[in-house]
Amino acid sequence: MQPTKVAVIGCGRIANEGHLPAYRTAADAGLCTLVGICDVIPERAQQTARQYNTQAFEAVEDMITETQPEVVSITTMPSSHHHLTLHALNAGCHVLCEKPVAMNLSEAEEMVEAAEHAGRLLSICFEYRYWDESVYLYNRIAAGDLGPVHALRTWGGSIYGFPTITSFHRQASAGRGVLDHWTIHNIDLALWLLGNPEPLTASAFCHQRLARYPAGLGPSLNTIKPEAVDPEIEDFAMGFVRVEGGTVITVEANWLQPPSDRPEGWELLAERGAASISPLRVWHDHDDKWIDATPPPGTLAPCDYRMERLITGFLQALRAGKPAPVSGAEILRIQRLMDALYESAARGHEVVVTPTPLNPTEQK
Repeated sequence: MQPTKVAVIGCGRIANEGHLPAYRTAADAGLCTLVGICDVIPERAQQTARQYNTQAFEAVEDMITETQPEVVSITTMPSSHHHLTLHALNAGCHVLCEKPVAMNLSEAEEMVEAAEHAGRLLSICFEYRYWDESVYLYNRIAAGDLGPVHALRTWGGSIYGFPTITSFHRQASAGRGVLDHWTIHNIDLALWLLGNPEPLTASAFCHQRLARYPAGLGPSLNTIKPEAVDPEIEDFAMGFVRVEGGTVITVEANWLQPPSDRPEGWELLAERGAASISPLRVWHDHDDKWIDATPPPGTLAPCDYRMERLITGFLQALRAGKPAPVSGAEILRIQRLMDALYESAARGHEVVVTPTPLNPTEQK
């Protein structure tokens, strides 16, 4: 097969640190060729295009018309995901879009429907699913080695991690804060590990700590004006989710974390054991004693934030005629849940999550 023609919209941090290096690796393997890069800042597009020996564009329409890509990666702010995805799909492209999926469920539904109507793949960048530790634990849970999972706890964030780019400070462009921009990864991985159960109820608390304690920004206080950050952009959140099958998920999101050896992680308790990710640990409760069933050191690659496996997986699915790595049902499920968590935080009580209707052709 000929290499798949790829274009990237957006030349910010996630494109330069994630998508573009991954596409370069895929190109070296003969899977794709990068035909264009687009950014609203022409100088940034030109600089990035020179680095990757491709064409630079300021307008998405011009790039798609001139280069005719088969795949478009969208690495822009959430406010643009909806219209850029629809434009790319209508032009006949397959789409790999950054998270958060969209600004709300209505937008996500239109994106999924447009992909189905166009007969094109639409997937979201949930690269945590590709970690060796994630795949290993997923298989152990699916095989029933640990028994039913009762509870899964996850947390994520960073020390002095509030984004310095002003687009993240405005609800109109960012939508929401740390829960949506960071720990949507954690929640997606939790659901995926459990076999994608339907969320039933959601409860959350969101808080903007920097508004009352600007010093919590640390060195970023030199570049961030707390008074200019919309109050809807939280830097701390807690969530509690009940899913079908009886499992509960708790999540902590924090852009202003204290120092920690584990700024991000997952821990679960099951009927016959327990496990964690980052680092991976597996325990079996067997015959009145706990047995360490963790794979030997060096067996699995450590967790990282590189996107090579995700990009390669998406391209291979496309080239093999397989479904998108993140299905339409999964896209709507995570968007419904995120919307419910923020609704709960605004209302101050638990809310019911509307089930995601499954298309018979969709994988769960």
